[in-house]
Amino acid sequence: MILTLWMRRALLCLCAMVLAGCAGTRTVGQQDASALLAGSDYQAYAALYLDGKGQPKYDPESLLDSLEAGKAFNDAGLWAFSRDAFDAAARKLNWKEDTVDTPAEVANLLGTTLTSDAFGAYQGKIHQGSLIDYYQAINHLMLGNEANARVDFNRLQVRQDNAVTQLKAFASTVNQSVKEGLADEKSEGAQQSLGEVGPKIADGVKDLPSGLGQSKIRMAAGDAMSVVFRATSSAGADKRSNLSRDMLKRASAASATRGGDAVIAYLGREIRRGKGALKNKAVILYEDGVGPGLKEFRIDLPLFIVTDKVTYAGMALPQFQPGQPAFGGLKVGSGKTQQETAVLTDVNELAALEFDAAYKGVVAKAVISTVIKTTAQAVINHQIDQQSSDPLVGALLKLGTGAAQYALTKADVRAWVNLPNTIQMVVVDRPKDGVLALAGSLGQPIAEVPLQENTNTLVLIKASGTLGKPAVYVQALPAEEPVAALGAAATQVAEEPAAADESPAASTKAS
Repeated sequence: MILTLWMRRALLCLCAMVLAGCAGTRTVGQQDASALLAGSDYQAYAALYLDGKGQPKYDPESLLDSLEAGKAFNDAGLWAFSRDAFDAAARKLNWKEDTVDTPAEVANLLGTTLTSDAFGAYQGKIHQGSLIDYYQAINHLMLGNEANARVDFNRLQVRQDNAVTQLKAFASTVNQSVKEGLADEKSEGAQQSLGEVGPKIADGVKDLPSGLGQSKIRMAAGDAMSVVFRATSSAGADKRSNLSRDMLKRASAASATRGGDAVIAYLGREIRRGKGALKNKAVILYEDGVGPGLKEFRIDLPLFIVTDKVTYAGMALPQFQPGQPAFGGLKVGSGKTQQETAVLTDVNELAALEFDAAYKGVVAKAVISTVIKTTAQAVINHQIDQQSSDPLVGALLKLGTGAAQYALTKADVRAWVNLPNTIQMVVVDRPKDGVLALAGSLGQPIAEVPLQENTNTLVLIKASGTLGKPAVYVQALPAEEPVAALGAAATQVAEEPAAADESPAASTKAS
């Protein structure tokens, strides 16, 4: 019978290993990502997703790996590689941009109670669909493919409209799942456990942003860039006033700051003045800092709730971790005409809305799971007491069952680690001398950007930390040719294979 117990323990451990193997590949660890992002070293970061021949080596079957690879390539100016990675990520999402269905895993939020979601495949979030479409639009702009950028911006609008409905359905489904899970006659111990650990549970949500509203699930920066695209495109149909008016209204409702509201209002006035078009403007789109993440914290449950015949009873929960800014903002231009970028989208708000909506369900699932696993541990330990004649052997076996439960108690803290903290924008007139000065929020020089005459220009800037130089990319609008590298010392991570309708794009750090 002792052999039978050991076999049970081995089976439990094997189950854990198998489940862990289903979690999906991740090419770059979080520690490596953090170190490179601190210096805005996008080239080195992107190189980790390339093999010795300069070809992508991420796992296209892993949603999280595809998301992080797509963003790493976008940050490094490898637009075609980024496009392909985000295409792979889009295929792994569990919902479509043309429906208002909730993510498939929500309906089963309390279904897998014996283990943790951390052992399964990463399912993705509602707002990540919008981010994919947004970054795909940027990729195609930088590749000079206006037609595909239009498709992406159109898809983004549908996705954003549906995101609000999806979030409401998500929250409703979670609440219903919690009620059904705790209403079960066998869940009395779970309800008692919730009462015992209630105050500690609040640690998971103590750092959520304040003033969250469901309209914040939209990316105001995505709506604003959709307006910029239409006001600068080569197609007259894009310049219909009702299109820009409606998108600007949505952008204003989702804007994270009053400064963002002012940028959106200015953009609207200039478009009306230009009868649907922007004229000779520089649009500065700035990604600042590193976005939010999650960390695990554990709560020990009072053993008397189930039985004192166990060696471990506890649960693990995720805790929201706010993102960190880099420069915090940029100063654009010089002298009396100098302006500052304003936050349109706070990625913390996007992530926090879904985390907050799901947290009640995550907690309920963790408590129910703990009660079930602890009851099973008590049954096994009782069998050990009955069958083992050696107290030392019995004690060791009990420690083994407790260790197995501990190993299966794990919070799902996976998050898209290389998102920015905020996405900012400002729109300015092209300087008379054709050179746009960029500086940090404290006035530290970053770059001087030469702009073409008699055209609109997108200046894309990225800084995830302050230990290195931000990345700067420039694209004339309308986007009819691939973006050129800025600066004579530009470097490429890899040579991308050119398709029939696009050529490789160089990536650079501002010098």
